[in-house]
Amino acid sequence: MNKLRILHLNDLHSHLERFPVIERFFAEKSHEEVESLSFDLGDNVDRVHPLAEATEGQFNVELMNRLDLTAATIGNNEGLGLTHEMLSHLYDEANFPVLLSNLATNFAQSEPLIVTTSFGLRIGIIGLTAPYVLAYPQAGWELSDPFVVLDELLPKLDCDFTILLSHLGKNVDEQIAKDYDEIDLIIGAHTHHLFEHGAQVNQTLLAAAGRYGEYVGQIDLTFNENNQLVDAQIEAIATNTLPQRKSDLVETNGWELRGHKLLEGTVVADLPKALPNVLPDFKGSHYLAKIFADYGNTKLCLMNSGLLVTDELPNHLTLDDLHEFLPHSIRLVRFTFTGEELRQVLLEIMDVSDFLATQKIQGMGFRGKTFGSLIFHGIEPREGDFYIKNSENQSLEKISDEESYQIVLPDQYLFAWYFPLLKKLGKSEILFPYFLREIVAEHFKNK
Repeated sequence: MNKLRILHLNDLHSHLERFPVIERFFAEKSHEEVESLSFDLGDNVDRVHPLAEATEGQFNVELMNRLDLTAATIGNNEGLGLTHEMLSHLYDEANFPVLLSNLATNFAQSEPLIVTTSFGLRIGIIGLTAPYVLAYPQAGWELSDPFVVLDELLPKLDCDFTILLSHLGKNVDEQIAKDYDEIDLIIGAHTHHLFEHGAQVNQTLLAAAGRYGEYVGQIDLTFNENNQLVDAQIEAIATNTLPQRKSDLVETNGWELRGHKLLEGTVVADLPKALPNVLPDFKGSHYLAKIFADYGNTKLCLMNSGLLVTDELPNHLTLDDLHEFLPHSIRLVRFTFTGEELRQVLLEIMDVSDFLATQKIQGMGFRGKTFGSLIFHGIEPREGDFYIKNSENQSLEKISDEESYQIVLPDQYLFAWYFPLLKKLGKSEILFPYFLREIVAEHFKNK
């Protein structure tokens, strides 16, 4: 009997505080007397960490190199959390191939990787990432449907055992397992799901190791002399059960401090005075709303005060401050509505925001605490209707049903479940390449 071990990590999201433990696990398990492969399933890079921000994700790849990976694929945090230029050069120093068959890039291998073990097992490895059809084309990347890609690749794949590195999510993985008998193992990611002891759909094995480095995956496969799989042991191991060293904290704190220091070195602006971001008037948020409207080349902006994660926008601003106060992986969306559509959307947002105001919001790029209050720029709600402000004389003009209006909103409003009408009405354009904090930095740089 011949044995093969597969180690995997997914959705680390720059939780580098767990990396020393993960690194030791990969090293120890791959150096035992068994042949091994190692994979990262994407969303390793997340610019929430100051050193990931300061190095545009390059430090994450430096750490990935230390895991001696067989291959990796990307997640949406790499694909859409970095600008086109950043992503194009993210893996310049990688010592592993990036497998990605449904996104046309200059840095990844679109064809399956074939690995042959010492006992002659030919393994075909495919990488796929979540297809954000509203975002990738606008970010300048050519996207393909994962199922169409599999239909093209699998008939041509000449191997004994097929592995899919999937950043598609649990439901899609299970559908693929139902539809494609040719895939023997799917190692999953994206939806942060966890299979502590693996799973199986039809004849396809499934593995997934949660999120944030809270777990690492180990798959032990046994093959007979004819390279047929006869046994599979799949396990997700909690990293808090693995040995830790005192030096781990010193190392990870050092990375954090290094990131802060690099960001602190760039002064963005010196404002005349600090701007409070508290009731009653949220001056800090209103100041940002004007910047966002200008960036979107429109007079109107709607956002929430909770996007600015501080009670005060200080007068002295560095890149480190912006990273702390606007930590989100959120961009702006410019919507074009008729007046009637705009009125419906604004009424919906106002209704739902009453519920959201004090809620702890999670996901869709939001890294704040609570949603907060609505911040209107260039538009004023009054007596159940809405009025456009004339910026020159501050006069008000009621929205006209037939006229066309453009307004910028955070992309979270489009992607999250809160505002269904927003998804249905008008036309939307995600404004690449910058996150909110980068828009602010560019504003002052250009001034």
